[in-house]
Amino acid sequence: MKKKSFLLVLTLVSLTSCNFNSFYTDRKSDKEDAESVTTKFYYLLRDKKYQDTYKLFSPRFLEITNESKIKDIYDASDNKLGSIKDQNLISWKTNIVEGSNPKSEYLLVYEVKREKFISKETIRLEKENDTIKILAYNVQSDGFLDTGIK
Repeated sequence: MKKKSFLLVLTLVSLTSCNFNSFYTDRKSDKEDAESVTTKFYYLLRDKKYQDTYKLFSPRFLEITNESKIKDIYDASDNKLGSIKDQNLISWKTNIVEGSNPKSEYLLVYEVKREKFISKETIRLEKENDTIKILAYNVQSDGFLDTGIK
């Protein structure tokens, strides 16, 4: 009897200490979830509602890059490249872990048509407390190198 009780307790302990996770890569539904955030982000940028974009960023991003620096990025992009006219998703990746150790990561790359130049913009997002937040935002364009001298 003692042996059966010991085995039962051992089995229960081993079952409760296990991690059960499911892994998903590049599901269309996950891309669409991330796009709902980036679409809102680009509409706010287009309308110059910069203050409203800050709530889309992760607190971890804001620890490194404060709102003033973000606005400087927006202003520099608008001044050198022009206002946003349209954006087109050119590549994306998602990695989702569901279960006892959940994690959701998204990477979206856009070609952004602006008044003066085209930019390639990379946005990395993560799910935090069931809300997808921007963790990184990068703007690349030859327009930043243009001196206007010909």
